[in-house]
Order: sequence, then structure tokens, then C-alpha cells
Amino acid sequence: MIRALTLVILTLLPATALPRPGVADDMHPLWASPPKADFRPLPPRQVVRVVTGRYVGRPIAVELVPPFPHEQDRGIELVYQVRLLTEARDLLDIRLDARHGRFLDVAGHGQLQARRPAAKR
Repeated sequence: MIRALTLVILTLLPATALPRPGVADDMHPLWASPPKADFRPLPPRQVVRVVTGRYVGRPIAVELVPPFPHEQDRGIELVYQVRLLTEARDLLDIRLDARHGRFLDVAGHGQLQARRPAAKR
């Protein structure tokens, strides 16, 4: 009896684990919608150039991540998150728009000390 019950449970278990068609409520809205054909993120090398053009330091991580809801409300589709180690050994988390390379947010200690002086115009 127990063996038969175990067999039935183990047979039905994989069917309950399969995703149901049309159910994407728990997915991030960016991933639930089909990607736009004309969207191309900047290459990571160019993103690193943009970041090191504004801040002195060494990038230790560059990652593509979905935007926060408030960023998505502004029309941003994808974000580069860059972690930069400054000369003072501070860690900056920098978020840039993946399409245009615009700075969205910079967090961390030592931002002002790591900032490169603006070029004279």
C-alpha cells in the first residue's frame, strides 16, 4: 500500500513542478515581455571607459541587471552595475543605463575623493 502510494506521488510530482503556460506573474516585467529587436546595450569596455573617465579606480565587476521599478518608470530597459575599487580602497557601486551609458546612481564611501576633476571648457 505504501509502495503504491509512493509510486503515485513520485509519478505526479514532476508534473506539478512544470511551469504552467501563461503564468508569468512572478517574473520581473522586463523578462516577462519579449525583448525589443532594436535594443543593443553598450559593450562592457565602453561602460568601463565611461566609469573610469569620471572616477579614479579599478573596476572589479561589470554586470547587466534589470532596472529598479523607479528606473523602469523612466523608460530604462537594462542597467549596467559596475563595482569600482578606488585608490583609497573604497568600493563604489555605480549603475548606468545600458543603452546610453548615463549614470543612474553612485553609492559608496569616497565618491568625492575618487571623482576625477572636470575638464576645463
